[in-house]
Amino acid sequence: MPGFSIQWALEDLLSDRARAVQHALVILQASKTATWDELAEVMRTDPERATSIRLGVNLPLEDLENLDAHEQTVRGLRREVGSRPSVITTVAECATCLRWAFLAGSAPPKSCPWTIDCKGTVTKIGPPDHTLLARS
Repeated sequence: MPGFSIQWALEDLLSDRARAVQHALVILQASKTATWDELAEVMRTDPERATSIRLGVNLPLEDLENLDAHEQTVRGLRREVGSRPSVITTVAECATCLRWAFLAGSAPPKSCPWTIDCKGTVTKIGPPDHTLLARS
């Protein structure tokens, strides 16, 4: 069965939410789906493709549980697939207070807009370094 295998290379100092977002973005890319809901539909309705995705993701249980814990966050992500027009959505997170928001297309604010007197920097959470390997 053709498919893929992901070689993960996430940073160690990420928040749990940022780890979930980075994992989700790569899984969406590898599965060629635009949203977590679309991925869930594929997993429900296409057993062969679902098996290929499960084999390719190869995450330890701890990371799968983290994805589950942040399901509402990853369900808000959107990536572009093919020529289908869409707004690309990811997450921005404050490094100090860990407050976050969805971010569509633009650069994140330079300092935290979510917590009064927080001077933390805000980071746009994008895909991590990773390698998608084709399997035949």
